[in-house]
Amino acid sequence: MGCGGRTNSHMARDSWPVSTRPVALVTGATAGIGEAIARRLQSRDHEVIATGRNEQALDALRARGLCARNLDVTDHGAVAALVEEIDTRFGGVDVLVNNAGLGFASPLEQAAMGDLRRILETNVVAMLNLCQTVLPGMRSRRAGTIVNIGSTGGRFTTPGAGAYHISKYGVEALSDALRAEVERFGVRVILIEPTGVRTTFAQSQLGATPIDEGDDPYGEFKRRYAEITAELAKTPLVSVSADKVARVVVRAIEAKRPRARYVVGMSGKASVIAHCLLTDRMWDRVLLKRLNPTS
Repeated sequence: MGCGGRTNSHMARDSWPVSTRPVALVTGATAGIGEAIARRLQSRDHEVIATGRNEQALDALRARGLCARNLDVTDHGAVAALVEEIDTRFGGVDVLVNNAGLGFASPLEQAAMGDLRRILETNVVAMLNLCQTVLPGMRSRRAGTIVNIGSTGGRFTTPGAGAYHISKYGVEALSDALRAEVERFGVRVILIEPTGVRTTFAQSQLGATPIDEGDDPYGEFKRRYAEITAELAKTPLVSVSADKVARVVVRAIEAKRPRARYVVGMSGKASVIAHCLLTDRMWDRVLLKRLNPTS
């Protein structure tokens, strides 16, 4: 059983059941990958605290028996309060799945600094803050698993989504450094790198700025980027389902000796290999073949 019925968006502590099951905190769990992970962990007998900001989706999670909480991961005070609640009621977070994230597409020349800060705050800073918040408890128990949902976009860069790639490269560095630092405390850090995922998240990548081909020097480029991204998001061979990513996450959590990183999706694996084999000039030429109006 999970939290059961919802009393309000800030449920009282004593409405949470005492549980001896592993406790998993999953961010960005109201849709897509996060929702699939939360449901799979629940089916694997975890006590799941699923967080997000869509109240209707949170209600649906509660109806399935999950503890669902409204949480803005960039609100560090709210994060600290939630983890304190979990520590008090359940004895701590055993598994943290950092899934919450934002997409963003724009030529870097036109990327507003406010948008860049928002992307970095959500995709990188909030992730590190969540890690810092659960780590004292994990260190004291000398056990715990942190799963960071990154992207193959942290291994290579495509034009048109530079700000997003900057954030995902940050997730790579965060995960690699943290893994080495906390291993001696019995805490495992696992990085999941999906290729394109067939969710509504892909739609958020289709352009952050209006496309005006008349006055916009990047107008044609952005139009082609939006078309190609929409096409790829619907192509089974170059994208994966949210549930496939969730299966890999659960397998990694349950592994006795998980790998440091898991690339999910054949197209993602092929792209990572190609990026290693091609020169920078060759890589750029391949990417710009359909994007560049003069190519």
